[in-house]
Amino acid sequence: MQYRDISTPAFFANPYPVYDEMRETGPIVQLAPKLFSTGRYSVAEALLLDRRFGKGIEAAVMARYGAGVIEQPPFRTFRSMLPGMNPPKHTRLRALLMKSFNARQIDKFRQASFDISNRLVDNLTKSSHGDLVKDFAFVLPMQTICTILDVPLEDASLFKEAADHVSGAIDVTPLSPEKLEQAKQSAIELEAYFAKIIRVRRENPGEDLISQMILAEEEGERMTDEEIVANVCFLFVAGHETTENMIGNALIALHRQPEQLQRAISDLSILPSVVNECMRFDSSVQMAQRVALEDVEFEGLSIERGNLICVCLGAANRDPEKFSNPGVLKIDRDEGRMLSFGSGLHFCLGARLATLEIEAALATLFTRLPDMRLTNLDDLRYRHNSALRGVDALHASW
Repeated sequence: MQYRDISTPAFFANPYPVYDEMRETGPIVQLAPKLFSTGRYSVAEALLLDRRFGKGIEAAVMARYGAGVIEQPPFRTFRSMLPGMNPPKHTRLRALLMKSFNARQIDKFRQASFDISNRLVDNLTKSSHGDLVKDFAFVLPMQTICTILDVPLEDASLFKEAADHVSGAIDVTPLSPEKLEQAKQSAIELEAYFAKIIRVRRENPGEDLISQMILAEEEGERMTDEEIVANVCFLFVAGHETTENMIGNALIALHRQPEQLQRAISDLSILPSVVNECMRFDSSVQMAQRVALEDVEFEGLSIERGNLICVCLGAANRDPEKFSNPGVLKIDRDEGRMLSFGSGLHFCLGARLATLEIEAALATLFTRLPDMRLTNLDDLRYRHNSALRGVDALHASW
């Protein structure tokens, strides 16, 4: 296998045949000099738990764009984000962020997810058809995040566009010079916007998440303005497109297996299991990246310090050594944990929020539009992104 195999139009449309080949080739596959990948569940899980591997924003950036951009946005922002850190910095920041995401914030997030979902369906029902990506899944995560941050909902589209540009900079496939410049300008805009809000909230803190980040304290430590800005930006970079895509992916998977769909509609109490299985079956997050923090002997290979590993979560979630008939959606499946949220030190801090939001989205659609049908299942266009999987549009009638 080669690097280009995970960046072709055919791969974007359906990565699973490539993943099958990857698993069959070996536990670790070399895609290019200093770049490896794995698609086996046992190897992926072991690697994510192995402290000899960690996050390597700088190594990944330099491998793709050269050393000269590392101090420029958006990459300097990524270095202050929790997912870009290794211990001990990661340990300190994660503890502070966990204090910010307290039970009260989670309850507010859940309620906001249901309230916004219902408002969006109110708008959908003004017609007999619509695009569930543009008019529902696109809007829901952005407005939900705006609500818990207490920033104007009318700014949601601004954040969405900027976050899309920024997130492209951490894709496995390098951006063109024009798109890289666009990502840079978008990062600058997001940083400036939230820096201004943080200054106001420091003087007059409220019940919102930004205020909780400001007030969070662990053993005398607090978050710096730079860390707060970076991790608020991260909410938009990581919390909007992944959720947007996963709502679409779940609806596609369920509508392609009508019996499973009807079971979910008829018993909303099983939605946590439904969401879990949909995330295993076709995760919006397809890849996680790790860098060797030292020279490592792993699965019979010598991996040098600084080498990158693409952990193909989408492939691990379809590994027949872990899951029976992995290409079949089974909403009552009970065969262990899927890896869509990662594992180990870097297990997704927002995993609970993401599942709550997707459950709220599906519950609202199933309750309000139980006879909804997807009308473009045979003509789906997947976005050209190796790490994140989702469609541009999802047409439906009701």
